[in-house]
Amino acid sequence: MSNRNREAMQEQDFDHLLTENIPGPPPEEIIAEVTPWKRAMNRVLMGIAFNSVTLDFFYLQYILPAIGTFACLLGFRTLRRENRCFKCCYAISAFQMASLLFRLIINTTIYQQAFYASAAGNVLSIGSFVFQLILFVCLWKGLTGVKEKAGLPPRSREAVSLIIWYLLVSLLALVSYSGLIIGLLMIAAYIFILRSLFRLSKELDEAGYLIQSAPVRLSDWSLGLLLSVFLLAGGACGYLFFDSYPMEWTLAGAGEHDGLEDIKAHLIELGFPADILNDLRTEDIAACDGALQVVTDVHEYPFGEGQNVLEYRDADPDRQTPAGYYQTTVYDVRELTITGIAVELPGEREQWKIFHHFLWTVNPGFCGTESIQLWPAYHLDEGWTGGGQLSGQLLYDKDGVTFTSPYHYLGSQTYTSQSIFWGQQTSTDIFASFSLPDDGERQRGYISYLTQEAADGYIIDSWCNYTHQQTWFQYPVWTATDRQMAGAPIRDGAFQTVQDALQFYMSEEGEILY
Repeated sequence: MSNRNREAMQEQDFDHLLTENIPGPPPEEIIAEVTPWKRAMNRVLMGIAFNSVTLDFFYLQYILPAIGTFACLLGFRTLRRENRCFKCCYAISAFQMASLLFRLIINTTIYQQAFYASAAGNVLSIGSFVFQLILFVCLWKGLTGVKEKAGLPPRSREAVSLIIWYLLVSLLALVSYSGLIIGLLMIAAYIFILRSLFRLSKELDEAGYLIQSAPVRLSDWSLGLLLSVFLLAGGACGYLFFDSYPMEWTLAGAGEHDGLEDIKAHLIELGFPADILNDLRTEDIAACDGALQVVTDVHEYPFGEGQNVLEYRDADPDRQTPAGYYQTTVYDVRELTITGIAVELPGEREQWKIFHHFLWTVNPGFCGTESIQLWPAYHLDEGWTGGGQLSGQLLYDKDGVTFTSPYHYLGSQTYTSQSIFWGQQTSTDIFASFSLPDDGERQRGYISYLTQEAADGYIIDSWCNYTHQQTWFQYPVWTATDRQMAGAPIRDGAFQTVQDALQFYMSEEGEILY
């Protein structure tokens, strides 16, 4: 065998040996480390996509933007030293991450609705829009500079299209557009723009464009863990310390009703419940001096699930129901008692002092906020007018001592609600917002107002809508008053509402009829 053939065989053996011992292509993670441009741009584009997706279920409306904002932050963190525009993108992404964390945390407090309706909330919303637009402009200029360095035409129509798309979507949102055709066209255009941006990123990668990753003190995983811990800690503080109103509980004054014994005795003689009378403020008792008559109506309401049972009923000709077994719900306890009381006062025309009193006979575990929405007799009825100011207070007992507090808020509020039957409506109602202590017993309170007759032949029709928060977990956190203003149904997630009405009129003979 010639030396040349022996050398050729040795070279083939050497090549075969190298082929067997060299592993396959490196993993994607290694390739990404070697080509940080590809990984960084993929994160940026994925972040932009996630930030534009709105899915209102399973809390995805919060999860997807959080993932998208974090992905943009990581991507621009790698690119921030490539040019000034990418550095600006990184600063904006950091602001957006901080803003998002703030919004996610404030959503765990009862102040989130008030914040978004405030001037600060409006500034944050406008700032988010402006900064997002600046981000897209800087992305466009940054890509243009990168293409020029890579020896490609310094144009980026894809990023310009993204800016135009964002402005059009903002305009549609501003005019409250709800059509289907333009919406589908905007979605299709957005998908096409993102696809073009991914192609541009791939084109730069294939052109051999390389960058030097900016040095960082925290790894991506460490940064993500730090932000997650901050979010969880902030949310826990929101649920623990900002889930209820600050109330001004003080000891009930001893001898507060001194000098009112005659008025109290007269009211009790007319039928005013003595235990409720002891809950009234001095001025409310004094306002009932010279009372002519008292009308009382008591109802008990359950807040548990109850049990469904079959109950036999006789035939009812009035309701046209035959005799037989009917399914009904039975409750072991009815936790809330609401008492409506009307005291007729002397005057040329009828005038009544109305009381709506509530009492928790069983502590249901107060989880946050409570609310009473009042529809007084003069709410819609032309036969009655309002007179005087609202009054009332809260009480509870502990270790044989009574504590009292004013409502956190008691007054009229104008609000806009959405109804599936009546559409958008603007209303003005009386609201009492408050929180009750979880300890103690007999948590209770009342609201009182004065109404005067304006025309003959109208009934007293006064409604007390009580909304109770049944569980602490809700996200975002709403107050009971906010849910009432939103037109929430009787059972709505963390809340349940009961409606109680005091309704009666006087016959020509002066008899009270219900």
